[in-house]
Amino acid sequence: MVRKPIRLFASDMDGTLLQEDFTISPGNLEAIRKLEAAGIRFALATGRIYYDAFTICSRHSLNPYIISNNGTCLFDPRGKLIEGREIGRAAAESLVRFLEEEEICFGLCESSHYVAREDWQEVLDREAQDLEREGRAVSRERMAFIKRETREQNGVLLVKDVRKHLEEEIPVYSISVISCDERKIRQVQKQAACYNGLTACVSGTHNAEIMRQDGTKGHMLEVLCSHLKIPLEQAAAAGDSLNDLEMIVKAGFGIAVGNGREEVKEAAELVTRPGREDGIAEAAGYILKHFL
Repeated sequence: MVRKPIRLFASDMDGTLLQEDFTISPGNLEAIRKLEAAGIRFALATGRIYYDAFTICSRHSLNPYIISNNGTCLFDPRGKLIEGREIGRAAAESLVRFLEEEEICFGLCESSHYVAREDWQEVLDREAQDLEREGRAVSRERMAFIKRETREQNGVLLVKDVRKHLEEEIPVYSISVISCDERKIRQVQKQAACYNGLTACVSGTHNAEIMRQDGTKGHMLEVLCSHLKIPLEQAAAAGDSLNDLEMIVKAGFGIAVGNGREEVKEAAELVTRPGREDGIAEAAGYILKHFL
């Protein structure tokens, strides 16, 4: 079967495009430039808030369409919101109460800010102590990375009272949960299912995103393709985690980086070397060779 040329390449960020220091490697950056020079649009699809993703792109002189907040928002290169699926205020308030009562670390994902409690690191430390007592200790290196991953986001806003912040009625597009305790992640998934239209999607080894069921990366990829008048079959999508799975399956050409979850690799047509070893550059090279 003769396949049509790829005209859009959408990539996840963490675990896929970004290095451990949250930058884009020279190899991956060069590959993106080659895609764009060949007339293939490049887009990001990330769990990060829009402002954070935009800031990282600006440092690398990239100006893509950005699917942010785990797929609940789509922004054009000028920063205009094309489509957004927010969590209602009542549901957000109720979920915040639940997360605080259960001592689960979280942040509110708006478009310009990641809003967390001032004591979010202490919440994580208490969880780590509990896990150590149970014989399920989290290494210091892993915990340090998890904290750095949140601290170094662009747009982090620390507040004493998250519930009071919600009174400002700024749209909340997702709630990011941080936990190394699988039981807590399952507890969050169960709680999110109690709200009509919401779900909790696992987005990493220590993350879950509470969000609208109709606001996924896969859905927003369809919206982006429609906006650009590009058939979905002429889109490629790359990722590593479960929140990328729908996008990879829906795209005409699905890609998993080598460090991805097995479910993601099984669904992809191409499995590259790990993301931190320029997996995106490998995928771009394959597309430029086979899909122009």
